Amino acid sequence: MRTGIAVEALTLTVGAFRLQKLDLAVSGGEILVILGPNGSGKSVTLETIAGFHRPDSGRVLINGRDVTALAPERRNVGFVVQNFGLFPHLTVTQNVAIARRTDRKDIATERTIALPRDVAGLLDYLGVAHLGERWPEDLSPGEKQRVALARTLASAPDLFLFDEPFASLDTEIRDQLREELLSFLRALTIPAIFVTHDHDDAMRLADKIVVLREGAVMQAGPAMEIFAKPANAFVARFIGVENILEARVAQAAGELAMLMVRDRELYASVPAGSVTMGREVRLAIRGEQVTIESPDEEWLSPGINRLDGRVTSVRSLNPLVTVEIDCGFPVRGYLLAPQARAMNIEAGKSVTVTIRADAVHVMVD
Repeated sequence: MRTGIAVEALTLTVGAFRLQKLDLAVSGGEILVILGPNGSGKSVTLETIAGFHRPDSGRVLINGRDVTALAPERRNVGFVVQNFGLFPHLTVTQNVAIARRTDRKDIATERTIALPRDVAGLLDYLGVAHLGERWPEDLSPGEKQRVALARTLASAPDLFLFDEPFASLDTEIRDQLREELLSFLRALTIPAIFVTHDHDDAMRLADKIVVLREGAVMQAGPAMEIFAKPANAFVARFIGVENILEARVAQAAGELAMLMVRDRELYASVPAGSVTMGREVRLAIRGEQVTIESPDEEWLSPGINRLDGRVTSVRSLNPLVTVEIDCGFPVRGYLLAPQARAMNIEAGKSVTVTIRADAVHVMVD
C-alpha cells in the first residue's frame, strides 16, 4: 500500500482564528515543511491533523484512510513537540515503553530498513541504549531528540509530525540535530510534516513547502520552486530573500523585460507575456546570485546586469562576508572571506555588481 497523507479543503475556526481551505499531500518518505510567522496557523494545522481539533469542513486521509472523525489515539500519528515532550518522571526506557504498540504488524514490512519492535532494540537503533536508566533532565538535547524518536517509532506511526522541535536550541546544536533528523527521516518511508518559522529549517529539510499567513496559504509546492520563485513579497521575505525591490516594467519583449528600479535599468528573464509595460512589480534577488567585482570589467550583454556601486557596510560571518552596496538602490551580496581580503572590501569602496537576468525573479502581485 502506498503510504502518505492528504489534507483536502480543510477549514477550521478556533476563536478569532480561521484556517482557510488547506490542501496538502505528502507521500511516504517525503518531508513537508509548513512555514510561517507566529499566529499563521502552523501548529493548529498540525494539531488538527493529529486529531486535537475537529475541522469545520474538509478531510484528513492517512494511507487512504479517512481519519477526520477519529480520536488522536486511533490515527497512528507520531507527534514530536518542542523540547521533545519526554515525561520527566519516567526513565528513558519507560518513556519508550509507554508508547510501544503490540497490536500492529511489524512496521519493518513497509519500511526501507528493518526497524526493531522491542524497546531495547529501538534504543539501540537510535544509539541511546546506554541511557536506558537515565532521567530526561540528565540528557543532552541530542539525546532527548533520539529518545523522542525512539518513543515515536515505538507507536508504529503512519505519519511523523514535528512542532518546532528546535525552537529553543542555540544555532550549533540546532544545526547538528537537524542533520541527524534529516538522516533519520531519509532512511524511512514514513511521511513527515515539520512546522517551523525558520527558513533555514525549511531549506535544509523540505521536499515540499506550504507557506501560511493568518490561516491562508500564500504558496505551496516543491521546495526548490518556492525558494527560486516566491509568489509574492511576503513569501520572499519569509524564505530569506535578501533583495526585494520595487520596480516598473519599462520594456517587455519576449522573455526579457527591462525594469526601472528608481532610475536604474535592470533586466529580468520572464515568461513571454507575463508582464506588461508600465506595470508596477516587485523583484526578488538572492544574495548568492549577486557577483561583486572590482570596477574594471568590460560591458556585458543585456542577459547580465552590470551596476556600479559603492560599499556601504561589511559584516563578517565566517566563512562568508556580507556586503551592502548602494547601486542607486540597496543590494546585498556575499563574498568568501579570502575574496573580500584580496579585494580590500570596506565601506566606501567602489565595486561593480553583476546579476544574471535569470536570477531576477519578477513578482507581479
